[in-house]
Amino acid sequence: MGIEAVLLSIHDGTDAGCYRFLCPNCLDTVEKPADPKIVALLMSVGVDVEGVDDESEEELAERASIALLETRPPGPPLSVDDLISFHFLLQDDERLARALSFG
Repeated sequence: MGIEAVLLSIHDGTDAGCYRFLCPNCLDTVEKPADPKIVALLMSVGVDVEGVDDESEEELAERASIALLETRPPGPPLSVDDLISFHFLLQDDERLARALSFG
């Protein structure tokens, strides 16, 4: 399903909202809640915002991206090497148990 199949609605006065799409299997409309992180993510990939003109959509995108940056944990972003290492860590139960132990 592409971004053109998703429609985002933002609740008045908040950075949260909901998004809707047509289920490709049952053809029912599905509506899901969207916290500020989800709103920022959907807007960053270009999902249409319901009932918003171009100028205010830019303002909403800026506000949503600021909310996303504010909620990002400290530290550098994960690299591809980090993800590969994590994948192999999850495959080895003993190594995972050692990594999770705090003693």
